Amino acid sequence: MHGPKSSLKRAWYRLTTRGRLARNEWNVPYWEERGGERIVPCRRCPKFDAARSACGVPFGSPLRKCVVAATEAHLRAARGKRVLELGYARRSYGKRIVELAGGSWTGVEPLVDRNRPARLGSGGYGHAGDIPFPDATFDLVFGNQSFEHWEEPLPDGTPPPSYAECLAEIWRVLRPGGTLYLDAPIHLHGHEMFVAGDVPRIVELFASERWAGVTVERWRYEHEPLPRYPTPAADVGHVQGTIKSYDLGTIADIQANGTVWLLTITASKI
Repeated sequence: MHGPKSSLKRAWYRLTTRGRLARNEWNVPYWEERGGERIVPCRRCPKFDAARSACGVPFGSPLRKCVVAATEAHLRAARGKRVLELGYARRSYGKRIVELAGGSWTGVEPLVDRNRPARLGSGGYGHAGDIPFPDATFDLVFGNQSFEHWEEPLPDGTPPPSYAECLAEIWRVLRPGGTLYLDAPIHLHGHEMFVAGDVPRIVELFASERWAGVTVERWRYEHEPLPRYPTPAADVGHVQGTIKSYDLGTIADIQANGTVWLLTITASKI
């Protein structure tokens, strides 16, 4: 999956991103409204190639393909915005989308040296619970596959912040009316509520006195005609011992017979 052929496909895909954004392939409804949520079936996703019955993102796991697609869909309107990424890791596709769309990208990452300060327009040390910028700095804050890890110990052993503390810190650095966009895998890893797929518990984190327009999307929740994506064995082992609030037998059945999918949440600062 990460060999030379995949790397070439990834590089070509990144190089052709500008053209895809110009085509505005996300300018049509790609979801179905159900029960107050948006379901994004693979068959309706603009990335689905019906002729080949395959995803048009040519690299990565089924989940990674969804992350790429959802990132394009949600960050393509970044023109003129000051944007903060939470956990940009080694290579940020979100950064590329923001900059190609005409926005200004800044990133914080807990895995870099603490002596590398975060500055506007570049990346540096920080995390969702400790964002080293003044109040009301950003128009948009986003995180790709970091949300599910916020309450895990930090790399230097520092006790982690709580979800409430992280969301309060994000709210602080957003401008009034600013947008928060997060995505996270369901039934894969991270906090037990993500492993269990407890979406109501996740949504409850967004206090109504701080956040408006909380919108949930389920990507690859309905994967047909593409194959399901069972929880990889490495992740099954990784979460053992971390589940405290859910029936272990139910979790094991989901991991063996269910499918990993991508949750996205968008909300606006009140």
